[in-house]
Amino acid sequence: MNTQTRKQRAKSPSKVGKGAAPFKAPKKNYFSTLMETEEGRALRRYWSTKPRKNAGRPQGVPDGYRKHEIEPLRAKAQKEAEKVVEIMAEKYDIESDYAKEALQCAVEIMRVPAATRERLAAARLVLDFTKQKPVAKSEVTVGKAEEFLASLLTEDDSESEAPSSS
Repeated sequence: MNTQTRKQRAKSPSKVGKGAAPFKAPKKNYFSTLMETEEGRALRRYWSTKPRKNAGRPQGVPDGYRKHEIEPLRAKAQKEAEKVVEIMAEKYDIESDYAKEALQCAVEIMRVPAATRERLAAARLVLDFTKQKPVAKSEVTVGKAEEFLASLLTEDDSESEAPSSS
């Protein structure tokens, strides 16, 4: 027989150590390595506390608008609100300057696109100024219920007086 030894087959490299897959190596986050030294911590503190140049939307500008887009809408709404409040003041006899100013502000908020909650609160305020709240309905329903019971009694009495056709 053949006494020569067989050649060893080729094997894949070991998964432990240097031959391991590079994508499985532990990730090194830049900021976590930065925080390991005192200089790095000082640099990170400086970046965190540095004032921003344009830190987002200006205060009071609703979502979906830019400042230059909302300003003409506000000016138009303010002019409309002045006219509306003049008409309301004549119609509903509002004489106080403070009341007129509050009403004008509320009408202006209603006319400018903003959050729904703010617009509803402004509309409620305008209605409180201008419209009378409805009377309590419990009195009306009690009166109607009493009338209904009285009509049932009168119908019952009229049926009992009429001769039965049996």
